[in-house]
Amino acid sequence: MDIANFEFNALHLPSPIEEIFDECWNSKGIQVFVKRDDLIHPIISGNKWRKLKNYLQTFSFSTHSGLLSFGGAYSNHLYALAFAGHSLGIPTVGIIRGEELTTGSNAFLSQMNDWGMQLHFISRTVYRSKTIPLEYEKYAVIAEGGFGELAIQGMEILVDELPACDLIYTAVGTGATAIGIAKHSETSVIGVLTLNNRSEIESHSLPTNLSIEDAYVFGKYAKQNDELDLFCAEFHLQHRISIEPIYTGRMFYALFDHIKNGHIAPNTKLVAIHTGGVK
Repeated sequence: MDIANFEFNALHLPSPIEEIFDECWNSKGIQVFVKRDDLIHPIISGNKWRKLKNYLQTFSFSTHSGLLSFGGAYSNHLYALAFAGHSLGIPTVGIIRGEELTTGSNAFLSQMNDWGMQLHFISRTVYRSKTIPLEYEKYAVIAEGGFGELAIQGMEILVDELPACDLIYTAVGTGATAIGIAKHSETSVIGVLTLNNRSEIESHSLPTNLSIEDAYVFGKYAKQNDELDLFCAEFHLQHRISIEPIYTGRMFYALFDHIKNGHIAPNTKLVAIHTGGVK
């Protein structure tokens, strides 16, 4: 289990940074750069590797039997964990929300099963308690979505790869990415919420340079929205960068809207973190 060797041979690190141009900010002297973490790997892309690396790095068979985490039927986090465990020889368990599901319910679950992840399906009521089944009590636990201090620490290397700038934008799910970036940087960070969990995010000790933007959830997490879908399609057409409407689409929509409405000062240099999620 050689993390350094895996990074060198399988991952594209450091991920590239690309400047994008648009008439809505070019005339204002604003520069927008995209940190292409979506290009790290086809499966462990975006913030997935950043959040998982320290859990994998510190794992030891002398203390635990494997790694266990939680998620839904289409969890990118569990998908990445299953692949990482398969690649590095670490047994993994996924506690899946939905007792009606099976390993054949969708391509995600089938692939995770093929990679050797033990899938444990439980009811939504039981899932909320995040109880660990007795047969997996010797597994090290990673919180849902990968949130945790090790994930927050994992953002330090990401920050080290960023150019000097005035502002950083990132999508916010569990909050680990935004908190970690702000914690390891002196730059102002705008975290764009992708679900209605502001109170949960603010229950953590947030760095003073992190501001939470909650105006671009579009009603409900992952809810289909024609305006947002059109924005993602037009963004890809113009900039040749794929984004999805659940995380990066909401973040870039907020960024564009902030610029158009004068919330970002002229001559600002900003970096948007592409946290992946595009299959």
